[in-house]
Amino acid sequence: MNAPANDDEVQTAPVMDGATEATNEEKLSGLVEQVEQDHGHEGAGAMADHLRDRMDETGVEEEDPATEVE
Repeated sequence: MNAPANDDEVQTAPVMDGATEATNEEKLSGLVEQVEQDHGHEGAGAMADHLRDRMDETGVEEEDPATEVE
């Protein structure tokens, strides 16, 4: 794992080794897990808003609706 950022630094890339090699589907799945963990108590609508924001921030693309993401 990479060294943690200082308190005054902004994280601009994934922290975990190998994160930049993940497929879009894997990245999206990870974002869904993060948003569920961080905002699950806020309800589905708020979670969807946070997920869209995180997708925009990270450049993760929406998957084809026919593609199932676990």
